[in-house]
Amino acid sequence: MIKTILNDEYFIALMQKHCYEVLNSLIENKQEFSIVTNTNFVDFDPPLPPDLDVKKNPYTLFSLAGYTFDSLELHKDFLLFHAGFGPQDYASFVKVDLGAIAQIQIENHVLFVNFSLYKRKDETEIQKSKNIFLNNPKNKDLFKK
Repeated sequence: MIKTILNDEYFIALMQKHCYEVLNSLIENKQEFSIVTNTNFVDFDPPLPPDLDVKKNPYTLFSLAGYTFDSLELHKDFLLFHAGFGPQDYASFVKVDLGAIAQIQIENHVLFVNFSLYKRKDETEIQKSKNIFLNNPKNKDLFKK
């Protein structure tokens, strides 16, 4: 029963929305924080070198303070920031799906917990849905300028 709830798309979206609201409040109040994220839904640009790759672990902690905090961009579905990794401070932009944020912490105090079993929407499914929509003759004129 509980797994059904945690996998439910509405519940996942609800947790993601709540995560957004908590992050937005912290950012507006200039409160530095940390996030624990599911590494399956974290992207790096440029990719991290193999010796720094955090994806070896299922979860990782990012401390968002100083320059990293100042670089934060909160979007509807993701959080983007610039960070340095390792002793050489290897620079990369980090994109984290909001649904993949398992915890938000302030000074080791847990402020938010996300129990939902988040999964990224498959790009091929999104494209299929878009094609079905566009192939409907009633929708042809919607995207004409």
